[in-house]
Amino acid sequence: MAQATQTEEQLASLASIANSPNSAEARKLLRKHLSSKVAPVAAKAASIIAHIDQSEFIPDLTAAFHRFMQNPVKSDKGCVAKIAIIKALLAGECDDEKTFLKGIRHVQMEPTWGGRADTAAPLRALCGLGLVQMGSADVLNELAALLADPEGDARIGAAHALANCGATAAPLLRFKVLTGDSEPAVLAECLTGLMALSPRASLDFVAGFVDQKHPSLYEPAALALAESRLPEVFDLLKERWTATFDREFKQTLLLPIALTRAEGAPDFLIWVLESGEPAMGTAAIQALRIYRDDGSIRKRAQQVIDGPHSEQLLAVLRREFD
Repeated sequence: MAQATQTEEQLASLASIANSPNSAEARKLLRKHLSSKVAPVAAKAASIIAHIDQSEFIPDLTAAFHRFMQNPVKSDKGCVAKIAIIKALLAGECDDEKTFLKGIRHVQMEPTWGGRADTAAPLRALCGLGLVQMGSADVLNELAALLADPEGDARIGAAHALANCGATAAPLLRFKVLTGDSEPAVLAECLTGLMALSPRASLDFVAGFVDQKHPSLYEPAALALAESRLPEVFDLLKERWTATFDREFKQTLLLPIALTRAEGAPDFLIWVLESGEPAMGTAAIQALRIYRDDGSIRKRAQQVIDGPHSEQLLAVLRREFD
């Protein structure tokens, strides 16, 4: 009970300086609490440090990180302190390769109902970003290993980090997509990363997954294409839309079509809405929502809504645009 009360007091003390952490007294207090053996207290101090000038705290942050690596299941349940510390080191553009390498290789198995679980996957992902940020010579090797990690969150983090490595990382991302993953979110991150790294070189590869043969991938592939803003993507997605009778596939493509921001995208979506079919019309209105600040788009959409489902579609329009 005494330990709990002391922890609550320390957290309250940190909360009191969160909005004004730059005074000498506040920085002294942050350094003191960062050295705490209580993981939530050190984590709170690190999260505050992440939003101020961190350079003077980097030695304290790295020392705290390595301290919580000692008997980690007991000292830092759930990796809460280590994760907060790495976030602060990333914000401070720390170049301590030793710390990031230790973190990216750390596995922390903790007891759960019915077994044990690894709580360090988010930490490994963040440390992958740290290696990218500091330009580690081993970054591709480490991220390749992380891309095969047993934990989905770590694999997603690896794909995200690879997307910041430059064009040399593209083959790794392609290989992961081609070999598959039990978590669709991992492959979605790979497709997004490819279009961010080298949009033109990746266009045909990613477009190949905008197909009903890839039910878990056609939506993220279409979104990745749309986010690239390449001018040919609108026509490509429109062609895929018109080439099929699969209604679910067609509905899914409407938002990516809108996100291309192509000149013809609103006209196409309003044409779809004009059909009066409730499910497709609803999807078209939801896609048009990205233009909700354009009063002329709303007016045009309202004008074409007609037929037996008009009240239903008008209600959707009001909900999405108001």
